[in-house]
Amino acid sequence: MLLRCVVELLPRFAYRFSSEAILHKGMAQVLADAGIEFEHELVAGPKDRFDFLLPGGIVIEAKVRGSMSAALEQLRRYAARDDVSAVVLVTTRYWGRAQLVDELNGKPIRMVKLQGDAF
Repeated sequence: MLLRCVVELLPRFAYRFSSEAILHKGMAQVLADAGIEFEHELVAGPKDRFDFLLPGGIVIEAKVRGSMSAALEQLRRYAARDDVSAVVLVTTRYWGRAQLVDELNGKPIRMVKLQGDAF
């Protein structure tokens, strides 16, 4: 299953980044090298821009800054969409260590904690 593959794949690598945009480049390379198709920075509506959209409606959202509550609100909004089947939150934040929620609006939510940036 693609969702499980992505959740297991992304934390296997060390990422050097000083911004979310640079982290996106590293993540894009990992996904491409694994043969996973994606659209990057897809504008999905007035309030929604998916960092990565994978086949089958899987959204990957990366957070290197911000609060847990703000991230959860964004996940809720994405999970409410008919064109989204699952959301993966990739973060370097301390709160990323725990699986905060398993499901929102009947859709799987997965959290991936990466090591902090190297700068």
